[in-house]
Amino acid sequence: MSFLADLGVADVRLGGKARSLAVLAEQGLPTPAGFVVTDALFRAFCPGIPDFHRLDEEAIASLDGLRAGLMQAPWPAGFRDELRARISAIASASYAVRSSFANEDLPGQLAPGVYESCVDVSLPDVESAIRQVLRSALAPGAAAYAMAHGQQLARDPVAVLVHAFVPGRSEGSAAFAPERMAEPLVTLRRGQLPAEAEAVLRGTLVTLAAARGPVEVEWVFAEGRVVYLQARPFQASVPPAPWTGFGELVGETVARAEWHWDAAHNPLPLSPAQAGLVELVDGRCSVGIRQRVFGGYLFYARDQRSLPPPIAPEEAAEYFAALRSEVEARLASLGPRPDLEAALELFVFAYQPIFGVLQPALRQAHENLCAFLETHAPAALAFLPALRAGVASVASERRERAARISSAASQEERPHTEQLAHYLALFGDEAPIWDVCAATYAEDPATFLPDAARRIGELVSPDWQGANARVEAMLPAQLHERWRRLLSVARAAIALGEADDWLYARTQAAVRRGLLAVGRRLSDAARLRAAEDVFYLPLDLVRGLPGGQPGTDLAALADKGRAAWQQARGLPPPLPDAVDAQAVRGAGTGGRVIGRVAWHRPGVSAAADTVLVAKTLLPTELPLIGALAIVTETGGPLDHVAAQARERGIPAVVGAHGASSVFADGDLVLVDGDAGLVVRLV
Repeated sequence: MSFLADLGVADVRLGGKARSLAVLAEQGLPTPAGFVVTDALFRAFCPGIPDFHRLDEEAIASLDGLRAGLMQAPWPAGFRDELRARISAIASASYAVRSSFANEDLPGQLAPGVYESCVDVSLPDVESAIRQVLRSALAPGAAAYAMAHGQQLARDPVAVLVHAFVPGRSEGSAAFAPERMAEPLVTLRRGQLPAEAEAVLRGTLVTLAAARGPVEVEWVFAEGRVVYLQARPFQASVPPAPWTGFGELVGETVARAEWHWDAAHNPLPLSPAQAGLVELVDGRCSVGIRQRVFGGYLFYARDQRSLPPPIAPEEAAEYFAALRSEVEARLASLGPRPDLEAALELFVFAYQPIFGVLQPALRQAHENLCAFLETHAPAALAFLPALRAGVASVASERRERAARISSAASQEERPHTEQLAHYLALFGDEAPIWDVCAATYAEDPATFLPDAARRIGELVSPDWQGANARVEAMLPAQLHERWRRLLSVARAAIALGEADDWLYARTQAAVRRGLLAVGRRLSDAARLRAAEDVFYLPLDLVRGLPGGQPGTDLAALADKGRAAWQQARGLPPPLPDAVDAQAVRGAGTGGRVIGRVAWHRPGVSAAADTVLVAKTLLPTELPLIGALAIVTETGGPLDHVAAQARERGIPAVVGAHGASSVFADGDLVLVDGDAGLVVRLV
């Protein structure tokens, strides 16, 4: 039995890494001298590998036993003597001992970083390094990777490449896919690459790609030249497909460029019911913008229609009080199961004054304050965030009640259920998202999590009074009274801006109750499987039910609406030019997706519908991760995380410095792997 082999282009025992080194050398490129420990050694150490069909505790225990046995198995007769002879022929100061398995470095199956490699290994440590590399073929990550590709673990040849270690001045990777890239991509892991050497490297990539197709190489710059350590197929990011949501705009008078995704306020796709509400108010209300749903997402454009008669900012408080009184009276008359048409009429009645009259007045209050400072004390503009803080409002009341929930939850003598009821009495009509399909907190109190209450309750407001004193010190005395009036109106506007959202939520909750009442009747009549399915039917259709449309298969139509809504979440629009949220940039792997952040905790699996955010990820962890998207602070476009993400079709942004401090557990983010951008939406 042959345990050792020369590097050869056609030797199937060598695995992809070793064969690629032979190919590079055959083409006259500088490569280190080396040889291969063939699969025969692995089989001598592990004569029988069971078939693993799932990775459970029993399988992991079995893998642990196999790895332990491999590390303790005796060397085959004569192997160590032949190994020493091969190493002596290389005569290097140290060595690289690397995996060269048959099921890695293949198109669509690169196994980047899944298996072990050891570099700068001293002569006495080569034997233990060989065992360590072979041991990695039996790791849980390797088993998960094999299962993901429908293969049995270590069924194909498991070889080890041993070559002279090249201690260069710099090292990195380079890749080129002619059909998708304008020029080769060169990345550095260490040091700097002289311009002349980089030009040579780029030329080599072009030549290799012309002969082999998309290719990636690992290189080191040593003794004035680029030395090639490996070549493998390169799986480039899929070019972003044009977003098709604007397909309905053909022949429209409002051009595509004039429509803007409302990512700051409505980042998720809308249910058919919510989309119907958008169409309803857009047709009946003039609020300064037009609204449309494209590809499931809410967009807005400027509206040329005239607004209702405006009010002065000083009149806003009285205007809101009258509106609230009328809305409260109408809500009381609707009852707990309102007629849908009556609820919709209330929704429209409140929508027009909130967004068409009140909000323009509130914006004017802030603009007046800014204009005053720009004219009389430009340096004081820096104090605006503090001046707008600490306002007693619906928001501060929300924080106080939420803080009581958190405090009571930690004190057995005061059950937090009492405090939760106190919170829901005022804010029970609100919901986690602005969509009528979402259950309100009153319906599902479990959605108002204690940790969310704690975060709300811990918000600390800056000292607005101190900031005001500093601003007044910059102003002439004769302007103080005018300044105080403007500041008072602007701070009142902040409170009213919170209150009108609260009032809007109450009217939308009434529509939700009206829709559920229809849904229950349809469910009782066996036309829908559940009352909640009504939110996935077109609103116009629901308004004609249950008496109309007797031949329509409502259950099938609701299933179709729900499927389209869920599919839209995986196909978000391109990011708008400006988003009112924090963002981090890095290198993207392609694709876009929206999801909730889950911080990476070693040994703890993230849910499949979350965006995993990590400082760094080990390559061996990646096959065990089933996240919606991945964001890491470390890594580059050719490193292991990016490579595995591309291979698995998972959107990822790597090298996103600061991500773990910007994003918290539960944040809703858009991972734009096309732009290399991660944006917090809510």
